[in-house]
Amino acid sequence: MMKLMGSWRSSTRSTDVEMVDIDLESGQSDSLTLPPGLVPGRPLAEERRRLERELILKYDTRELRRGEAWFLIETSWLDGWMAYILSEDDPDCPVVKPGPLTNYTLFDAKEYCIKKDLVATKHYRGVNPQVYALYAELYGTAGAKPIARWTLDIYATPVMIDDVREMLHPHELRARVEVSELNAKFDFDDEEEDRDQESFLYRCCCRCQFLVPMVAKLCCAGPTYARVSVMDEKNNRKKRKKGRRRRSYDDDDDDESDSQEESETRGLLG
Repeated sequence: MMKLMGSWRSSTRSTDVEMVDIDLESGQSDSLTLPPGLVPGRPLAEERRRLERELILKYDTRELRRGEAWFLIETSWLDGWMAYILSEDDPDCPVVKPGPLTNYTLFDAKEYCIKKDLVATKHYRGVNPQVYALYAELYGTAGAKPIARWTLDIYATPVMIDDVREMLHPHELRARVEVSELNAKFDFDDEEEDRDQESFLYRCCCRCQFLVPMVAKLCCAGPTYARVSVMDEKNNRKKRKKGRRRRSYDDDDDDESDSQEESETRGLLG
């Protein structure tokens, strides 16, 4: 039976290394159950970047669907992202993330407009709405609005902001699901550490979903919500009836006073 020794680094502690014995025939591990989709023998940070690259390439296209527009991204940011994705863990050369997707290099801060003489591929590139939504979900935008054009010309007529929001909405939902599933593959260590730090009392009182209802039922002899609601409803009905009677009495008194005044005025005039 063949054995493979693989070193795995924790997502929170880069210095901790754990040796794992993985059975190639049965696909089982003796000390750690690995999430599906991860390659044995590769550090988790590199595996995370590899899966992120595959996720982007999964939705990257050279043509747009009907009703979609190009979302322009600065080339410097894409180069930084590519360097981050293809890099390896090296203590002498730490890996740096590209940061939020802001497109600041494409704008003139003084004139509040797009810079002049920008060239496609050299200064900016175009991606489809799904890829832009994935980038925004992974790294954020720091409040920057997207640059959407119907063509790859940054100086062309911009897409209306309402159309951009409507266009991005389904892609943002899909990107949120994809990124959540990606992050869930690397959060198992944190969940195990948090569970180990929980006290016995917390596990009994909070994690047991049947303990609290059973204790409440035994101590309080069942809920009394229906009885209280019925009594409140009866009291409200009585109050409403009293209010109606008072209003009717007041109306009758007003009618009598009006009739008396009319009779007095008629007597004086007659």
